[in-house]
Amino acid sequence: MTIAAACAEAGMSPQGYHKAMKRPEVRDYLQTVQLEFIASIEADKAVYKARAFEVGMDLMLNSKSEAVRARMVEFFASDGKVSAVSVHIDARQSHGYEYVRPGQQVVEIRPIDGEAEALPNLETKAGLD
Repeated sequence: MTIAAACAEAGMSPQGYHKAMKRPEVRDYLQTVQLEFIASIEADKAVYKARAFEVGMDLMLNSKSEAVRARMVEFFASDGKVSAVSVHIDARQSHGYEYVRPGQQVVEIRPIDGEAEALPNLETKAGLD
């Protein structure tokens, strides 16, 4: 929410807000309210984290899937820290892939019509056909 929108909702002018923010007691009160809000969020976060551990323990003990149980064991063995990035590389790809950066162009070189018959078929020679 912008300051102008907050002022309109509170029924005060933006100029009145800026004038009030110049007073130290108003700034101190604002900081106190912000810190109280952050503390209440942190308290809720601890409750949700404890509940997540309970659910994880239930999954580890009662899941029918061996993969889920193994994942929960890894989770608890790492003290509840999970890597932020999960990377999967499929090594079975036969053609590979190319990453084109933004603003970059892919250039594909093709032989001219008459040159296509003159070039040897590399797939046949390599036994790939």
